[in-house]
Amino acid sequence: MNLLITGGLGNLGLWLTHYFLDRGEYVTVIGRTEKVIINNDNYKFIACDITKQDDLELAITKHYDFCIHTASYNEHFQAGYKARALSINALGTDNLCEALLKHGVDKLIYLSTFHVYGASGGIISELNAISPVNDYGLTHYFAEKYIEKHAKTNGLNFCTLRLTNSYGCPRSIDTDKWYLVLNDLCKNAYENKKIVLNSNGRGSRDFIWMGDVVKTISAVMNEEQCSNTFYNLSSGKSLSILDIATFVKQAYNESFSQDLPIEVNASDKTEFSELIVENKKLLDVINIEFHENILLEAKNIFKLLESK
Repeated sequence: MNLLITGGLGNLGLWLTHYFLDRGEYVTVIGRTEKVIINNDNYKFIACDITKQDDLELAITKHYDFCIHTASYNEHFQAGYKARALSINALGTDNLCEALLKHGVDKLIYLSTFHVYGASGGIISELNAISPVNDYGLTHYFAEKYIEKHAKTNGLNFCTLRLTNSYGCPRSIDTDKWYLVLNDLCKNAYENKKIVLNSNGRGSRDFIWMGDVVKTISAVMNEEQCSNTFYNLSSGKSLSILDIATFVKQAYNESFSQDLPIEVNASDKTEFSELIVENKKLLDVINIEFHENILLEAKNIFKLLESK
């Protein structure tokens, strides 16, 4: 099987790249820079900027069985985010579809986000209205619509997965995703020997293990029912930020035989409603069990930090 993975050296991308290489598949990764070196006879890296159509047409020169599209710009805290997110997330996806269709692709798997719903509480299913409240959600929704355009006009076969908050130990110490919740809490615990929450920690999110994300992607690739449609990709349960911090505390205590204090912002009186992102539509077509591996991944992050 020949796979193309955009952003295959990124946070989730590396989990996917290693997973399919370990299965003996042929994996081609396109990305802006080769920030991680992978030595495998079945692996190929092509430097490519998806915002440039000419780059993509030089990079994609053959038919692929599947393309897993993870490349996106999500660093909303950086200057110029709005323009770059629109260029990469939305227009870059349109460019990718056009390049893929020149030589053909059996199916495009797109990693979108549940932020297209714009909801921070309550029950979210695929029936919820689309109402993004930030550029992150909006540009991913634009990408979804570009993909649908190519499905209608050019026969592109696709499956869109609206991902919640995936977690897992970075496959590289040089990851640029240390701001993600579990990574950030572990890094700050390691460096400061305590966890300080700027909030009361009661806000809840759906956290899904990257190992389960990878297996789900593998399952929908070959499932005929998962064609020209979209699914929420979630664990189906939520944890508070304080819950995650408590897992990190346990991992730290067991890893270093030291107690890790947690400081909560007691002056923050914000009330949060519980968030549930339903995954029933997905589980009706694939058979997968979701796992809670926060403690294990926190320990792995501490090992990664110790290795530096």
